Amino acid sequence: MQGEIKMFKNRSLIFITAAVFILIATNSISAFNGSSFYGDEKTSVEVGGEFFPEYRIMTDNGDLEENIMGEINFTYPGKTHEFKFLLDFQAGAAEEIDFDEAYYRYYGDKYHFLIGKHRLIWGTGDKVHVVDNLNPEDMSDFINREYKDRQIGEEMLKIDRYFRGGNASLEFVYTPDFNGHRLADDPDSPLGNWIINPFADKFELSDLAVITPYTQTDIINKFENSLEGEENQFGLRFTDSRQGVDYGFSYYKGYLREPSYNPQALKQGLDNIDLSSSISSAEFNKILTNADLHYDEVDIFGFELAGAAADINSRFELAYYRTDDTSGNNPSVKNNRIAWIIGGDRDLPINNINLNIQFKGTKILDDEQIQKNHIDYNPEGDYTSHRAIVKLKDSYSSEKIIPELTWIYNLNDNDYSLEAAVDYELQQDLHLELSHKIFNGDRETTFGQFDDNDFTSVGLRYSF
Repeated sequence: MQGEIKMFKNRSLIFITAAVFILIATNSISAFNGSSFYGDEKTSVEVGGEFFPEYRIMTDNGDLEENIMGEINFTYPGKTHEFKFLLDFQAGAAEEIDFDEAYYRYYGDKYHFLIGKHRLIWGTGDKVHVVDNLNPEDMSDFINREYKDRQIGEEMLKIDRYFRGGNASLEFVYTPDFNGHRLADDPDSPLGNWIINPFADKFELSDLAVITPYTQTDIINKFENSLEGEENQFGLRFTDSRQGVDYGFSYYKGYLREPSYNPQALKQGLDNIDLSSSISSAEFNKILTNADLHYDEVDIFGFELAGAAADINSRFELAYYRTDDTSGNNPSVKNNRIAWIIGGDRDLPINNINLNIQFKGTKILDDEQIQKNHIDYNPEGDYTSHRAIVKLKDSYSSEKIIPELTWIYNLNDNDYSLEAAVDYELQQDLHLELSHKIFNGDRETTFGQFDDNDFTSVGLRYSF
């Protein structure tokens, strides 16, 4: 009951805030047009968004899940001053109603200035990156939503300095807060059960829910609440374009968003648990406390490149992740690593088919120092991972019908997701979206953990 009251209060606050924003923005139009703040700019508030009701048929058990997603966007786009407010709603998400963006931006001749909540994406990869680290992701629906839609806005100060007529830029970003990825916490969500067990190789959440006074949702929330709060992120990025080649260098100082812990302490705590009996909340809290859940501090040095070569739109990203464990022998801190994205897309001489292939890899350094109770320990001794992302896209009837096939395959663990989708434009701003998605692999792998979550989706997307 208290949770329902809290949710009602949160929703009421959001709708009241939205109403106030509309009133302020509407009144500002006449006020600003009559003052020197906007000068001769003739602007007005633009309201847009989308509404997406969806049915998901879960293949394994035949359950029919009803879901609604929507967003509304208020923008006051002046030539010099811009205000933006984006409200997102996703039934079944960890945060059903959220302010994705709410910021003010100033456009100068050589400088741009932004303050507020914003989603910022760095890198030349196509919806997959290793140099993009400023925003956390909402994993309530795993990776079923687009990359941009999964990003959670961070409150930030952003200053851009432009050179060479705008071809080159230097970006400075500071955020006072740091937030980890938002995990799914409800196994009965209308989106489906996309709970990721952070200790999948140690125990099952369902077993803990039996012997503790907590539900699986409570356990995920306890896990997140046990993490030490962190503050401050800093980013610097230089990009340039010369002779058809885009390139850039970046630096990020903050934290890894996948939490670390003390494996030895966690193992000792779990070894003392008798699955045939129950433990108290105090005992469970003690296990989490001793496990020392935390985010590792990191410096990330990045390079990105994009250009056309032999009719291929090529993309490349390279990043070096430097943690506090430079020697690699601290079992509670992840080792230094390098990560990369390489790939591209090209049009094929068949109808309007476009083939997009990207490879994402990670190499953990100083692996000779990794022992059994290390956070990075791999029983097979394999500390290099590879992932292939393959997309095949076509279009018919003047792009009113767009079929797409997406295959994501982890070469090391042999797990994958495969999605066949069709976007059919019924009329302007109204699309019928059909898809079928399957997951396969061993239970402890990224996609194999959702082996029972294959689903068929039917949705209607209306944009306004």
